[in-house]
Amino acid sequence: GTLADQSRLATALTRLAATSPADLLARAELPTAQSLLAQGFPARTVDGFLRPLLTALLSGPALLTSSRCADLALYSFAAGRLCLSEGGADTLPELLAATLPPGTVRTGVRVTSLSITSVTTADHGELPCRAVVSATGARAAAELLPGLRVPAFHPVTVLHHATEEPPLTEPSLLLDSDRSGPVSHTAVVSQVDPSRAPTGRALISSTVLGTPPDPAHLDATVRTQLSRLYGTSTNRWELLAVHHDPEAVPATPAPHDLRRPVRMLAGLYVCGDHRGSGTVQGALHSARRAAHAVLTDLGARPTLREEPLETAA
Repeated sequence: GTLADQSRLATALTRLAATSPADLLARAELPTAQSLLAQGFPARTVDGFLRPLLTALLSGPALLTSSRCADLALYSFAAGRLCLSEGGADTLPELLAATLPPGTVRTGVRVTSLSITSVTTADHGELPCRAVVSATGARAAAELLPGLRVPAFHPVTVLHHATEEPPLTEPSLLLDSDRSGPVSHTAVVSQVDPSRAPTGRALISSTVLGTPPDPAHLDATVRTQLSRLYGTSTNRWELLAVHHDPEAVPATPAPHDLRRPVRMLAGLYVCGDHRGSGTVQGALHSARRAAHAVLTDLGARPTLREEPLETAA
């Protein structure tokens, strides 16, 4: 857009960052695509920046997502920063587990049923407890807690390529506002976290939203698009991996309740992105609500403490 468009967009994002989440949730709810037009943004600003950005943040190309989810995602973007966990997605749970007494965390245990006093497993018997929290995806939660609704999902495919030289030296998220191919967004991840790349090489991660067209030729199609986006040849790039998840992100079309209950019964709780906004932030917020409910019911009288984004570890 023009300099005037960019100035208006910057002003709108600054205003959004200063708005409380409670006030955002009080706004009228519409599908995101309609909400953007109703807010008076020029069409070129919507198509050239807001639509591709929200498509990346919400994983829904049609932007039928609740505008309240979109407002919260834009709020987080405007008030904080995009980030990756150094070392990969496993880093955070590994750090949390390391603070607990040895033997506290058990992996490879398949749970078959839950109650407020026990967890029944396939091969490890029945484990007694004072409270149970189901922190899984929507479908697994519904299997363990009959009565929970299984939402529709946004499929996501991620392709990882390696190359000798990074096609972009800035730690930036590249959006395809022209929608010239299946890739929604891409980044040279090794420019953010070098530990993720093979030694001496650059790692490029690219995301395809929805069911991939022609999976057999997906890599070739993606390479052609990435060549245009990065302005360089991708012929010698090595495909390291392709990860497809047909139920990657729960859909949250309007109207949507962003605070779906996390307390099923006193002693039985559930959290995950399917209880909130369908984003990482939504999953973390639902986990905080579930932890608060558990501690309250056990008499621990917790106090929620908001930590500023710039000082959060």
